[in-house]
Amino acid sequence: MAERSRRQVKKNQDLQRILYLEKERSRMLMIRRILKKPCLNRTEEEIRLINEAPDLVNQIQNNIRKLKCLKERSQEIIDEPEVLSAKCIELAKALKESSFTVVYTGAGISTSAHIPDYRGPDGVWTLLRKGKEVILKDLSLAEPTFTHMAIKQFHKEGLISHIVSQNCDGLHMRSGLPKTSISELHGNMFIEVCPKCKPLRQYVRLFDVTEQTALHRHKTGRFCRKCNSELKDTIVHFGEKGTLQWPMNWKGAVKAASKADLILCLGTSLKVLRRYPGLWSTNRPSDKRPKLYIVNLQWTPKDPQATLKIHGKCDEVMKQVTSFLGLMVPKYEKQNDPIFKLATPLLPHEMTTTTRLHLTKIKTDVKDDFKSVDLKENLNVQVSIEDESDIHSNNDELFRTTESKQNLQPFVKLIDIASTNSLLKLNAEQIDSRTYFIKTENVEDTIRANTNLSGWYGKGLAKWKKQKRNNSSCKRIRTGKDKIE
Repeated sequence: MAERSRRQVKKNQDLQRILYLEKERSRMLMIRRILKKPCLNRTEEEIRLINEAPDLVNQIQNNIRKLKCLKERSQEIIDEPEVLSAKCIELAKALKESSFTVVYTGAGISTSAHIPDYRGPDGVWTLLRKGKEVILKDLSLAEPTFTHMAIKQFHKEGLISHIVSQNCDGLHMRSGLPKTSISELHGNMFIEVCPKCKPLRQYVRLFDVTEQTALHRHKTGRFCRKCNSELKDTIVHFGEKGTLQWPMNWKGAVKAASKADLILCLGTSLKVLRRYPGLWSTNRPSDKRPKLYIVNLQWTPKDPQATLKIHGKCDEVMKQVTSFLGLMVPKYEKQNDPIFKLATPLLPHEMTTTTRLHLTKIKTDVKDDFKSVDLKENLNVQVSIEDESDIHSNNDELFRTTESKQNLQPFVKLIDIASTNSLLKLNAEQIDSRTYFIKTENVEDTIRANTNLSGWYGKGLAKWKKQKRNNSSCKRIRTGKDKIE
């Protein structure tokens, strides 16, 4: 009985607490509606309610001010052309006069490569906060932007000494910057490492290695070729700390920040970087710290300390700065991408460990459709039709070579073939480990005694299933002849 009475008392207390919270919530909503009215339109009863709860009124007014401030800070501002040009000239002069410049980059320098940022109007966090769906894209389809190539040229000319990046897209590496001059604080999607090897052994790949990884789960499913330990990706998720020596290169970043007399922030909100005191020379007096130049469309917490704040897109700003400095920025050429020289190819037994897109030197149509790529939906790919003489070829031979396996292109949807007499030759650049069909439209084309190539194509690099097999996991597409029977 005593135990039952104690439980009943606890239930009553919980109920009273819930009723009190509901009452306070309804009261707050009522006062909030009253405060939205002009003072002259308020009734005597409404004025009495406001006077009875001064603390609640102050809390509501503070919340309204904070919300208004957040909306203003999230707005993107672009300077007028004349103002932007004058600021770019000032930035160009500062870069020329600086003896040691460090650049901090964020997601804003990759938006022109169709990689979404986080806090912009169409950023990942912004869309999630609004309850909207985020379209995931294959980052390996992106290519270095003008800003990436300009930074590389500045480094080559000696105007920039070190680059500290929050991006994990690997575009700085692909632009041609040397490894020792980059600190990728949040990792690189193309690099997996063996943490047990000393020194740390890195494996650069031609595809996104994070397919099987997530928060606190970094094993990629491949193994080190020296010690046979399982490899891990280098991505630092929110809530984690980057402890790897490379590609984070924290020592290089802190050392460069201590020597810097100018810090240039490009396309970063600095809401994460500001939490790293080693990057801001906080041990020095404020008048002896490096000058801070910020290029961003939105507000940043470092704006009050900035020597100059430029409201403009990174590519436009860098084009004007390079023009004022008289520098020629080379265009990115995929066939000269350094990742192809740095990459370690997969072994034959490792081909099944990934289904992600592999970078190739040959340009494909997939790149042109980057804006429409979605990891949840496959991408339609135009497939070339080959001669009838290739019909009876053994399809297994298409996948025997390592070179063909490394050129896998994902996101193939439904491939329609007008005639099975001219069956396509499936090359390794247009096959993914997804399930898809080969459709036949003509009844006469289905009567083929010497081929088993039509029908269902299974997952991965499996063999073509026989057309007569009716008990497969996917139903065979019925032809006109089947319907007549």
